[in-house]
Amino acid sequence: MKIIYLGAEVPSNRTLLESAGATEVGVSYWRLVKRGLPKTKAYLLSNYFPESMKIFVHAGIPRNQQLSLDELEQFAADYEEFIANNIDRITLFSEVIHPGLSPEFIEVQRKTAWSQLPPAKFLPVWDPSSGKRGLNEMAQKYLDIGIPGETIEEMTWLASDSRMIQRRHGTRFHAIGCAKPDNLRQIIFESASTLSWLSPMTHGETIVWDGTRLVRYPKRMKEQARSRYRQIYEKAWLDVDKILADDPQEVCRLAIWSYEQMETKINMMNHSGSDDELYTNSDNHDDDTNAETTLANVDKKGVGMRKVEPRNPDEMGPLPVFGYEYKSVVEQDEQGHDVIKEVPVVRSQSATLRQCDTCFVAANCPAFKPQSACAFNLPVEVKTKEQLKSLINAIIEMQGQRVAFMRFSEEMNGGYADPNVSQEIDRLFKLIKTVKELDDSREFIRMTVERQGTGGVLSAIFGDKAQALKELPNNGLNEEQTTKIIQSSIEDN
Repeated sequence: MKIIYLGAEVPSNRTLLESAGATEVGVSYWRLVKRGLPKTKAYLLSNYFPESMKIFVHAGIPRNQQLSLDELEQFAADYEEFIANNIDRITLFSEVIHPGLSPEFIEVQRKTAWSQLPPAKFLPVWDPSSGKRGLNEMAQKYLDIGIPGETIEEMTWLASDSRMIQRRHGTRFHAIGCAKPDNLRQIIFESASTLSWLSPMTHGETIVWDGTRLVRYPKRMKEQARSRYRQIYEKAWLDVDKILADDPQEVCRLAIWSYEQMETKINMMNHSGSDDELYTNSDNHDDDTNAETTLANVDKKGVGMRKVEPRNPDEMGPLPVFGYEYKSVVEQDEQGHDVIKEVPVVRSQSATLRQCDTCFVAANCPAFKPQSACAFNLPVEVKTKEQLKSLINAIIEMQGQRVAFMRFSEEMNGGYADPNVSQEIDRLFKLIKTVKELDDSREFIRMTVERQGTGGVLSAIFGDKAQALKELPNNGLNEEQTTKIIQSSIEDN
């Protein structure tokens, strides 16, 4: 399999790819037109690209571009002329695909314009709406077939059917706008085109091959992620300081080098038949508008326009996300009589609907088996305090192992303080605090007293009764009683 780096129609991108040693590059004719082609002479790829580069050309009309039928037909005619002028320099080119072009127009173009060119250089693109029949019919006519990247995940049957077609016809499939390892693992591709190598420059991402896997970090993790792989940068003969300083060209060179390592790993897996793991922690597709790949069907109306047929009640059942069981309860009817009813009670569900072909961890799972249900279940039950405590203890042990391994990785990378390790340690302490709170059986009452005005604390608590406590019984002493008390006190002294 070959990784094709799209975006080479831009001179600065082309120079960057050449400096990074990339040999397979992709050119968008749409972007060339938008940048401006010569009006008095033909645009020849041989004048701009070195001989060491293999050039893959695609029409590149963005999926959401609104064009009239006349504009599409004119673009298709200009594209035919461009391909004819550069056919000796082109390694492979794809046909024009757009929702505004009918299947009949595409078929006529295949039989007329493209049939006059070398078959090994022509890449027809499969229309997902034609389904399995359309794919099989194309395989009987063409050696190379382009597969839009987004359909690899949407149509899970491609993984098995493509291998059967390859065994039967020797078809070579090409992924258009897709370089996600999980997708490339499902189908044996001859090539895969991608614009993701520019995402470190355009979106601040980090794409790095860690030695066994392709890892992709979003912009928010830039500072944390890039400091981890100093040894990788040195191994790739890249400038460590430039990468840490977010030099746009150097981080793109890192991405190119990483994709090259992934390409080598995939080719080894395909040759040996191994199911070794390839992994990326990014769920982003490679088929956004920046990739300039053509979709066979961009209708976003969904199924709202279709006629909805009612279901047979026997075919309907509860959604299998939760488990359900019925319990007998006593309720009162409108007359106040006790009535026994069966009511559904929600519970956890240990069974799963996961399938290997669409599973998130299919690339790493040791029990991966195509067209099979998941081999694992999760029989977790938390109904008592002891069960809750046991679950938290198990999670604490897992988190402790993560902290220890991350600390080991930190030491192996020179001992530089990794913020990710500190975050995981904080999580560990929070879990420990939760267990401590569960074990705490103390009971106490906390009282808060607020003092207002000139009254004391007792007045604030007891109100008018506090004033009564300050008064002497029988309205206190009169003047005569007070005089006697003073005289007796003086005489005693």
